[in-house]
Amino acid sequence: MHMNLHHLAIFNAIAETGSISAAAQRLHISQPALSREIKDFEARLGVTLFDRMPRGMRMTHAGEVLQEYAARLFDISRTAQSAMQEIADARMGHLSIGASNTNGTYVLPQRLAVFRRGNPDVRITMFVGNTEQISQGVADMRFTLGFIEGPLHVGGLVAEPFQQDDLVPVVAPNHELLQKKQAVATDLDGQPLLMREHGSGTRELITDMLEANGIRQGSVMEFGNTEALKQAVMYGGGIAWLPRISIARELGEGTLAALPIEHLMIQRQLSVIRRANAHLNPTSEAFLQALRASLEA
Repeated sequence: MHMNLHHLAIFNAIAETGSISAAAQRLHISQPALSREIKDFEARLGVTLFDRMPRGMRMTHAGEVLQEYAARLFDISRTAQSAMQEIADARMGHLSIGASNTNGTYVLPQRLAVFRRGNPDVRITMFVGNTEQISQGVADMRFTLGFIEGPLHVGGLVAEPFQQDDLVPVVAPNHELLQKKQAVATDLDGQPLLMREHGSGTRELITDMLEANGIRQGSVMEFGNTEALKQAVMYGGGIAWLPRISIARELGEGTLAALPIEHLMIQRQLSVIRRANAHLNPTSEAFLQALRASLEA
């Protein structure tokens, strides 16, 4: 019996989405046609792959066994596609990067500009988002390299720390906590906080730190980027944790003040991520080498 890859793709789509309608939408096939195809596949195999439920489809034991093979097969297919794309990108000299906020705003622009001067024919694209978006984008092969500032939660990727950065708790220079003779961590109970959106690696680290110190989180105002957060702090909007790399000038000028309270500063690693089994194209490899050299210098 020859197993049809088209049928296997249909089976895999239903297994991953859990329903005929969602799988049909993903594959751009009508629901009746998809139902016929999966029934034909089951008949060819001589096994039932799904139990039809009032709401969706539930895999049988045979279906679960087949999905393990299907997942591995389509992973290999994606890796092969990725390898071909990266060879094509290398030939065209394309550097495709996804970067989280701190990396995309404060770490990479200068390095990319220097790299571009030495490699004027390279086409460079950089998307700036949060850690979750960047990790998913690397997994989906939208970016060859990702630069993140929070924990990595997406499978199939490897992370390599390349720089350490501190998240410093800061307030406006006239904030009430600066007037206290000896402020402690629990003085932050219920204080208004300024944070990035959910999915941000920075926010995840701050939330963990607040819990570890037994601080009751106050109302949170959310911002999509660090510069907007910085402005809101300067105008008295509350307490924020900002990357040291982003606030050196403001701390020096006195437009922002660091809270002198123990255990509130967070040390974190900035990391570069890539797909675990993917070969980097020469352009991406050259940029990574230039980045490491600039950090060592």
